[in-house]
Amino acid sequence: MIYYGNMDVDLLSHPHRNILAAAITVVVLAIVVGFSWRVYHYASLIQSGALTEADLAFARNVTSSGAIASMPIPDGAFAVSSKGSPALGNKDALLTVVEFADFGCPFSRDESFVVRSLAMAYPESVRFEYRDFPIDELHPQATAASEAGRCADEQKRFWDYHDKLYANQDTLTEESYPRFAAELNLNVAEFNRCLASDRNLAKIQADVDAGIAAGVRGTPTFFLNGTRIPGAIPEDIFIKLIDRFLSPTT
Repeated sequence: MIYYGNMDVDLLSHPHRNILAAAITVVVLAIVVGFSWRVYHYASLIQSGALTEADLAFARNVTSSGAIASMPIPDGAFAVSSKGSPALGNKDALLTVVEFADFGCPFSRDESFVVRSLAMAYPESVRFEYRDFPIDELHPQATAASEAGRCADEQKRFWDYHDKLYANQDTLTEESYPRFAAELNLNVAEFNRCLASDRNLAKIQADVDAGIAAGVRGTPTFFLNGTRIPGAIPEDIFIKLIDRFLSPTT
């Protein structure tokens, strides 16, 4: 029994209320933590003039996973770069950009064009790495597409297949993956054996686990030298961010 002023409240008699209150508290805390992180992370960029508050609207362009959305978002820099991930650019680049993306996510598709453009603009100073974060609850073909991408990567053709998947995002089916492989002149027999084996599922799950641990709650989410930035970043804003990371004292 707990006493509040003139009221006697027996908490044990209201277990459902206690559970509801705890759930509300968790959600509120998650929102507060997420907001605090955004304020902290972007404050220096706004103060420096590198970004304006209007520039941050891109953070809304993200496909969120309902299954993990309520989890607390950790702060800090994260070691999310993975040696085995498909990558573009110089391995010794000053800036490493790691993207967690979903082949079924329309925002990831839009961002794929930006990444390709920036990889050409910064071939020596920026390295782009791709990590899988399929959200099957929203995109039923997401994991299957990630598997197909991994099988293409085994033949050193990930980025071609990556482009093919995004270009055909609205019509992805189990039958389409071998057809894409044939259209790209991959070894289709080996590609099909790879798909049938499910040998890349553990690697895809490892990407998802790494993303969740680093605060990924939707796609696309980027990490610039470990600093998390969620949302589909417009190319002009991305250039500002890259230049800021490459010239931190200016």
